[in-house]
Amino acid sequence: MTVVALVVIANAGSSVGLGASGNALIVTLSVAVYSAAALVFLLWFDAPVRITVALLLVMAAAAAAARHGDPTGTGGIGLYLGVAYAPLRLPRRTAAAVAGASVLLFDIALAIEAQNAAVFITVVTSGAALFFLFGLLLRTEQEQRDRADRLVVELERSREAEKASAALAERARISREMHDVLAHTLSALVMQLEALAIRADRGGDPRRLTEGLSRAHQLARDGLIEARQAVATLRGHAVPGPSALPDLVAQHEAATAAPCTLDVRGEPRPLAPEASLAVYRTVQEALTNARKHAPGAPVHVQLDWRPDGAVVEVHDGGGCRAAPLHEAGGGRGLTGLTERAAQLGGRLHAGPSDRGFRVRLEVPA
Repeated sequence: MTVVALVVIANAGSSVGLGASGNALIVTLSVAVYSAAALVFLLWFDAPVRITVALLLVMAAAAAAARHGDPTGTGGIGLYLGVAYAPLRLPRRTAAAVAGASVLLFDIALAIEAQNAAVFITVVTSGAALFFLFGLLLRTEQEQRDRADRLVVELERSREAEKASAALAERARISREMHDVLAHTLSALVMQLEALAIRADRGGDPRRLTEGLSRAHQLARDGLIEARQAVATLRGHAVPGPSALPDLVAQHEAATAAPCTLDVRGEPRPLAPEASLAVYRTVQEALTNARKHAPGAPVHVQLDWRPDGAVVEVHDGGGCRAAPLHEAGGGRGLTGLTERAAQLGGRLHAGPSDRGFRVRLEVPA
């Protein structure tokens, strides 16, 4: 609106001071047409390309007519403004074509009417090229600003997606940890209570029953401790790992009264927290399955430290079974551990061996 007002004032001023060579009617009509076209152009920002082209050409024709009505006036200002606005609203090639047509129309009027037409044409064409370049620079700046705004929005969306992904991963991790803890604890507790129920039905020694109840109570308490430990682990605290394997072996011996041995070979190497926890959970799950599927069988745990990581194997001497434990028992403990090992870049195998059943985990350093 300010631009239109400036053009109107400038041309009106020139029309007021018209001499004998000027034509006030032509100048007034030209200014009116130019102002109307410029007003529509500025207010109709999202006009179709054809309408925008037509408005710019009308403005150029009105500027040329104003110059015809007053050769000493300011009709060139209207031409320059239209040329500068063209690249702001139109595709670059279309804008260049419209600007070229506008300048050509003005130059034809100069060639017909002006003295020293070549000089005037050169000046007008050079000025129009300068204003067109200025419009292109403004357009480039606006595009860069819009691109920066889009990048900011995409970055915010990416951050939100990353947060959502991290939350889902954390939920999956919590579910996996709590599943392992509860599966181990409840399985051992159920077996202990079943054994107590059998002894009670057979009229067992009350002292043995009391001892069994004490062990069941201890299992439940240990389960609660492990659950709290799992929560603490998820909050960034220390995780149980290979160093806790002697405790698992001792617990298995106490619960089953069967021999359970641990053999550690090689020089210990640092493992990532998830890898350390995978070693601990694998041995824990294998011992639980041994109590469930091979009660009273001897168990041997072997931990081999290697330059590229660690390998832990759990053998039980309960005889050959036809199916892996996670299929035979109906649980998903070893299935979850297999998935955990794959996520760490390692692998887990569970199946019958020549002397019973073997669970083997390999994790990278």
